[in-house]
Amino acid sequence: MIVAEGTQKVVALNWAYSNPDGTLSNQHKLAEPYGDTPLAQCTEELMIEWLESQLQNTSAEFDAAIQQRKEQVAFEATLAPYEAQPKSAPTKIVPAEPAPEPESPVTADIKPKRVKK
Repeated sequence: MIVAEGTQKVVALNWAYSNPDGTLSNQHKLAEPYGDTPLAQCTEELMIEWLESQLQNTSAEFDAAIQQRKEQVAFEATLAPYEAQPKSAPTKIVPAEPAPEPESPVTADIKPKRVKK
């Protein structure tokens, strides 16, 4: 996504970096409304040049951030809530089973009866 001000100057770009382990994305506010390039002439190639000149991260740093997030998610998946007990060891909180979905009503195409005249 491209964010432009009222005079059609680009002020921010949404970007994403992907590798086989995931995607990292953000919005980068350009250092200034970037030049006098009309919005209609802002090609993907030009906007990538702008990002590369202003973002200081390398692909190795993006890869490391994706790996760190992947490890964090994996660790969080191992966490379980427990409830303190006054006179015994904490007990694991077991989430309640979700309520079953109500059955959807049966529908049918009903043709109105013709009224005889």
